[in-house]
Order: sequence, then C-alpha cells, then structure tokens
Amino acid sequence: MDASSGHVPVLRDEVLARLDPRPGETFLDGTAGEGGHAVALWGRLQPGGTLLVLDRDREALERLRARLGRPGGIRYFHANFCHFDQALAEAGLTRLDGAMLDLGISSAQLAEAERGFSFDRSGPLDMRFDRSQDLTAETIVNRWDEDRLAALFRDYGDQPMARRVARAIGEARRRQPLRRTDELADLVAAALPAAWRRAQRIHPATRVFQALRIAVNDELRSLETFLDRVFEHLKAGGRVAVIAFHSGEDRIVKHRFREAAQRGLIRPPAAKPITPTPQEVADNPRSRSARLRLAFRLRATGDV
Repeated sequence: MDASSGHVPVLRDEVLARLDPRPGETFLDGTAGEGGHAVALWGRLQPGGTLLVLDRDREALERLRARLGRPGGIRYFHANFCHFDQALAEAGLTRLDGAMLDLGISSAQLAEAERGFSFDRSGPLDMRFDRSQDLTAETIVNRWDEDRLAALFRDYGDQPMARRVARAIGEARRRQPLRRTDELADLVAAALPAAWRRAQRIHPATRVFQALRIAVNDELRSLETFLDRVFEHLKAGGRVAVIAFHSGEDRIVKHRFREAAQRGLIRPPAAKPITPTPQEVADNPRSRSARLRLAFRLRATGDV
C-alpha cells in the first residue's frame, strides 16, 4: 500500500521489474490516478529522468500534483491517455523509454458516492472520469434502446443475462427515469434469478456497472488508439506495460501486441499475462482480475 494515499497499486513490483525504469530515462504513466505506479516510477528515474503523467480525472491529477509537487522532471496533463502524443509534443519530446497504463477505476473514485461509480453507495448515475464531458451513465440507461443496452452489458460486462437486465431497465424507466446508483443496482439484482445470484462471488450489479463505465468513458476505443500509436514513439528497447481488468481490454492488448510483433516492431509477446500472486489478492481483492502484458520495442531503421 502507498501509505501516503491509502491507494494500493496493483502488480507494482512486477511492473517495476519488467519496465526497469532507469535514471535519466523518459516514461509515461497514462493513467496516473492516485499515483501508486507514478510515484514508484519517479523514484527509479532519478536523477535526471522525466515522467509524463496523464489522467482524465482532474481531481485525481490535482491530488497527485499535491503529493509529488512540481519538480522539473514531472509534467502533468489533464488528458485521455490516447492523446499521449499531444502531451509528448507539448513537453518538447518525441520518444519514450517506457509507458504504462493501469486501466479501470481507482478505489478513490469508487469511494466518492457523487461520482456514481459504485453500486453500494447511493449517488447519481454519472460514471464520468472527466466531468467536463456530456455523456453520463444516466443518459445511457434512460435513452439507449433495450437491444443496445443488452449488447453493451454482454460485450463490455460479460453479463450472461444481458437481455433480461435490459428488459427490466426498459420496463422501469417507462414508469420513471432511473437516476441513482442504488436504484439501478437493486433493479439489476431483482431482475436476476435468486439461485444464480447466490452462486455468484460478486455483486449481481458488478458487470452492468462495469459495462456502463466503459461505455461512458469510451475506454476500449481509447485503448485501441493508444496501442496503435505508442510503438512509433518508443525508443529502441522501449517498454510498454498494460494492466487490464476486463476480458475485452485484455483481448485488445493481446491482439495489438501480437500484430505489432508480426510487423517487427516488438519482440514476440508472452502468450499468457502476468497475474497477481495469491498473497496480493488476499491483501488487495481488487487485484484479483488484473492481467499485466508487456511489449519490448525492437531496434528498427531510424531508431535512436
């Protein structure tokens, strides 16, 4: 645990060991969040290193800025990680020694009821990482048709009874719009068979809330864009680490790494991701679904 923030960075030791940040290098943390990985990276990059930290959540970025301050080697950007190349240009840089993404949601975001991410805290159906954007979970729940909702819950949430949940939402919103997280969570739970609910290790609304969050923040397309661009900005020997928590995310990372290897940009990636140890899962249950994949840039014409 990062004692100064209470945040538990998932797979931190594995990330540091594989990315191997060194003094004087330039790294990117595209999902800085509460700073668990960023702080660890920054400590390894000194002296003389540079760390670019990005996050879509302005409040989280400000908390991290308050912790780390403004040393000359750190640059802060309120931005989606898929726009990392714009941050590089603004910092006057073109190449990175390493980059990482820790996808998903932080414990701090879940704890803020007014952000609407958590099904066990009453709050508005918001779920925006960047609160300056227009689309919210409330808009999706109340305006998307049932077919689209069912596809969303199935594809982004791995919800096996997606159609049943979508139908229940459609019936409920015809009476009155759905506005609150606890209201939606109760509705989802009631729509699922009691025997099925009892057999699950997770709350019955977990997958639905996950799917809504991913859709609100366009997370999968952002990931695809990042992976399509990042290798051209890596130095020879540059490293990329991505921690995914959802099968759709992990599938994108696996396929994009495989394609990059076929193009000769990176070493052939490992077939299986790195997963948390049983001890880490016991200490931090949030880590149980984490999957870490890594890519290593090969030397190519024009590399420096």
